[in-house]
Amino acid sequence: MSFSETAQILSHADRLSIWFANERRCNGKTYAAIITFVLLTWFVATIRGDTLLPYLAEYAQRILRSLQVFGSALVIGACSLALVKGRRGSPVGIAMASLGRLAMSTLIWRYLFACAVLALFLACFLYNKTMIPIIAPFQWDETFSRWDSILLGGHQPWQVIQPIVGTPWMTVLFDIMYSAWVPIVFLFWAGLLVSPRVPEPIRVRYWRATVMSWILIGLVMATLFSSAGPCYFADVVPGAPSPYKDLVEYLDEVAATYPLSSSLAKDMLWQIYAGQVDLPGGISAMPSMHNAQATLFAAVAYLIDRRFGHIMLAYAVLIFLGSIHLGWHYALDGIVGVGAALVIWWICGLPGPRRHPDQPHLADHFATDAGRESGTASNLMPKA
Repeated sequence: MSFSETAQILSHADRLSIWFANERRCNGKTYAAIITFVLLTWFVATIRGDTLLPYLAEYAQRILRSLQVFGSALVIGACSLALVKGRRGSPVGIAMASLGRLAMSTLIWRYLFACAVLALFLACFLYNKTMIPIIAPFQWDETFSRWDSILLGGHQPWQVIQPIVGTPWMTVLFDIMYSAWVPIVFLFWAGLLVSPRVPEPIRVRYWRATVMSWILIGLVMATLFSSAGPCYFADVVPGAPSPYKDLVEYLDEVAATYPLSSSLAKDMLWQIYAGQVDLPGGISAMPSMHNAQATLFAAVAYLIDRRFGHIMLAYAVLIFLGSIHLGWHYALDGIVGVGAALVIWWICGLPGPRRHPDQPHLADHFATDAGRESGTASNLMPKA
């Protein structure tokens, strides 16, 4: 290894060390909350004789899917930049040089670090989610179904939107958007960390709101209002006529021609709940974390760029409609999830202790360095 290569590796290590020191200082409370949550989950799992390894493996696979999307975005961005600058050289050479700089930068390592933190947190979340029906058996489905009907004058929400969205191609679209939600969770969490165009306070606010939402909305409120959702109504409310019978039949007909990942997931989750298979997975409808997290996507996107916010707001609307149309959620699940997420987002945006104006901020130094080393990646992000 040449002297220049050794010096470059040491320089990258120094930048990572500087970044990590600043990250611990500026976002220490979030990391402390995550570590506490993980340790408590591990303690409970140990007492119950369970292992968290299957849950960690599940989210390791999700990291890989996120990396595929992230890597594809970087390649597309580098190629697009090369085409724009192609007049001053070979587009292939420019693209390869940009990707080479990214490969040797700290951006990839910081992205992987962020993904690993989120995967560890969500693996523990999923383990706790599996215990919701054990602690509080599903008992709210009939009530939420009735409240949905009252809210819309005697009609179920899926019946109201079915004339508009009840076509196979719309169902497939909703299914794709719903399935894309998990990779987008990772992309937002890690992407906000590595992007030099996202101010640190915005990213810290989003991280804190995400952690609070998954714990308070996805576990605490989900336990208090334990419910399974419309697609399982006939199973958890035996003897009562299901208002979702026609919806389930329609989705089954579409799935017979166009395989729907949501239909496969529903069957697998019920088998896990019934103890027929031993895999990670949990069922919970109220409140909807899909809708809550999509709300946070839109909220932080608007702080980054107005056009970006419009796109993510449209995505949030699709998630809300899709959660009803695909039979995952009652309308109230989404409404409560959105409302709770907005309250948490507001709380996380309240001003905290201010730094003395003369106190140096390590992030300012590192942001300049990060922007220099990841110029290609920054071109992929919307301008503030």
